[in-house]
Amino acid sequence: MTQLLARSLRAVLIAVFALTLGVQLMMLAIANVEPDQDDIAVSRHGTVVMNNSFIDDVIQDRGVEVALYAIPALILLQAVMVCIWRLATLAQNGKAFTPASLPYLTTTIRALAGMTVLLAVLAIRLSSTNALPLGFTLYPYGAVLAAATGTLVMLLLRTLLHQAINRDDEATRMRSELDEVI
Repeated sequence: MTQLLARSLRAVLIAVFALTLGVQLMMLAIANVEPDQDDIAVSRHGTVVMNNSFIDDVIQDRGVEVALYAIPALILLQAVMVCIWRLATLAQNGKAFTPASLPYLTTTIRALAGMTVLLAVLAIRLSSTNALPLGFTLYPYGAVLAAATGTLVMLLLRTLLHQAINRDDEATRMRSELDEVI
């Protein structure tokens, strides 16, 4: 792995990690919002309006529930990013195709699977009521699809890593047998 590629990957991981921390703080703020009853606001034209937008209603009705599922899912995503950082370090040192990579791949698979389950439960809970429009509930389903796809890709990579390790062991064994014959 080249230095430029490793630095670029780490810069992206740092940015995404910071973004997830910001979203977690926003979720905590949403979870702590007290439900208001028909707020009255003044528009910029000076007219009195009722402040009951759809997003405010969702935050007040489902904010704690969304935060309850989203915050652990984001923590699992952060664990995935830490594992990817470690795998990039192993690749940079030329040790990507060694058994040292397996724990990080296993942790990544488990975290992505857990995130998939959390997001699926959230999507089902949000779509269980007809109060929310379909467009609003499609976002969690999209996240479920993305997390499930990531899990399957990581399972494939883990299988390929096992095959590479086994072939390397077999090549080492055959080389030692050949050295004995010579």
